[in-house]
Amino acid sequence: MSKKNLLLLGIFVVLVIFLPGFSKLQKLKEKNRLLNSEIEKLSEENQELAHQVERLETDPFYIEKKARDKMGIGKRGEVRYRIIYESEEKDAKDKDSNR
Repeated sequence: MSKKNLLLLGIFVVLVIFLPGFSKLQKLKEKNRLLNSEIEKLSEENQELAHQVERLETDPFYIEKKARDKMGIGKRGEVRYRIIYESEEKDAKDKDSNR
């Protein structure tokens, strides 16, 4: 065999041996990048939830606001408006027609 053929064979063998590993390494790096991004997003969400918990434990006005919003009631003399979007209106009509 000539030196050129041996060199080509050597390059081919190296590619066959290392290319699958390199490909897997690239996929793992991409997966790692996506997971780090998700971790960052979840950390931000966790901080926001911790802030809400702190406010619920210490701020009586925040507790009152959250309770009134959840229960749909207002203070004396306060006028509350409810905006009904077309999709909600359609859902309500569908529920009424199924009864």
